[in-house]
Amino acid sequence: MRIFKDREEAGKLLGEFLKSFNFDKENSIILAIPRGGVPVAYQVSRALNIPFSLVIVKKLAPLSEPEAAFGAIAPDGTIYIDEHLMRYMGVSEEELEIVKEKALSEIKRRIKDFLKNKEPDVNGKDVIIVDDGIATGYTAMVAAMYVKKKGANNVYLAVPVCPADSISKVKKVFDDVFCLHPVETPFFAVGSYYQDFHQLTDEEMYKFEF
Repeated sequence: MRIFKDREEAGKLLGEFLKSFNFDKENSIILAIPRGGVPVAYQVSRALNIPFSLVIVKKLAPLSEPEAAFGAIAPDGTIYIDEHLMRYMGVSEEELEIVKEKALSEIKRRIKDFLKNKEPDVNGKDVIIVDDGIATGYTAMVAAMYVKKKGANNVYLAVPVCPADSISKVKKVFDDVFCLHPVETPFFAVGSYYQDFHQLTDEEMYKFEF
């Protein structure tokens, strides 16, 4: 069931949905999880008249299965790991260290390329973290943990689509979760709810100003 034409449309609809909630616009910032969350967050930013930037985190996955995440990591090394899943995937502590090192290297590259080595100031601010959807929720949760360490006040998650049963899980680290289209299904893939869900390139990222 495809419900969004693309991330831009999803962002516009999510932005309209969020207008009914009383965010402190004078003391808030929207942070997109790149790359897919950026076009969504841009439209939400326009709808709410709240500035947006990036929170750059990376999922952790086995070297042999880069799409099969068992956790995520933030720029300062903050991690969220599903240890049971990691063991099930056969990931050793040695492999974990290699995976973490590779992820941190890519995070540093993105901070340099996309943010010119200047991450946004979140101290004392309400933060709305935006992505194009959540499946496992690992990257969103580690992003919340990271900005809270940096002094954020309330931290919210806003996504166009998510599994309904993931909301309670991610609420463990978020102050509230706003999902436009929660889905009751045991088999969930964010991309199946978009007509266009292409992988964004760095060139497309450079079109946005953070």
